[in-house]
Amino acid sequence: MRSAACRAAVVLLAMPIGSATAATCYHVVNVDFWDVLYIRSQPSHLSRATGAIASDHNGIIVATGPCRPAGADRKRQWCPVAYYPLPSVSLDGYVKAHFVRTTECPGP
Repeated sequence: MRSAACRAAVVLLAMPIGSATAATCYHVVNVDFWDVLYIRSQPSHLSRATGAIASDHNGIIVATGPCRPAGADRKRQWCPVAYYPLPSVSLDGYVKAHFVRTTECPGP
């Protein structure tokens, strides 16, 4: 029960101030079980990795903005995210859109 409350608090904290819409969350796709999805500091594969998400992670990936460039193929888009592997830990950066899909954010 406490874990569910912590997850809900994480999602609420990730929402922009004054936002009337629900947060968008992601889950990892197209990543082999032995591989990870890197979170990059900038929207480029050349930028520094700020963290990594395992394909079978239990954390929460929250969209912090739209994927860019708009209208481009998902293999070319980068999405800004906040990743919460634990309720008290946050990693911010960008992930390739090809490796994430929209999912329902955890509720209370």
